Amino acid sequence: MRVGFGFDTHKLEKGALIRLGGIDIPSNYSIIAHSDGDIIFHACADAIYGALAIGDIGEHFPDTKKSNENINSAIILNHAIEKVESMGFYINNIDITIILESPKISKYKKDIVKNLSQVLKTDIRNISLKASTSEKLGFIGKNLGLTCYSIVSLLAKNL
Repeated sequence: MRVGFGFDTHKLEKGALIRLGGIDIPSNYSIIAHSDGDIIFHACADAIYGALAIGDIGEHFPDTKKSNENINSAIILNHAIEKVESMGFYINNIDITIILESPKISKYKKDIVKNLSQVLKTDIRNISLKASTSEKLGFIGKNLGLTCYSIVSLLAKNL
């Protein structure tokens, strides 16, 4: 068994939507990022890379490479899953916590989990997605940014 931890945070600006877990959500804000800024996909990919002990997103998709500008984060997460499979593992479970003040994502959580299950190639019962606020404290509380944490456990296929 392997366990990995992922983290991502990005700034927000006035906008019309944010992408979380591959789902576009109407918002008064947009995420500022080199890629599409999907912090759920980023935190999950980094957790997977960590569990496999193969670096982080910046090593696999450096922001100094022009081809990675505005990249769809599904490409990043698909790459991480390809590594999981090629190294003989599968997702046992993944636990995700996103922290943001706005927008409220409760009505999008099922769609996000469904999309994650397809990308991660795992049953929806293996995915936990939670959302919280920072109670109006700090940069998140002032709608200047958002953060996501993820923990993944991988199991070897030959067990």
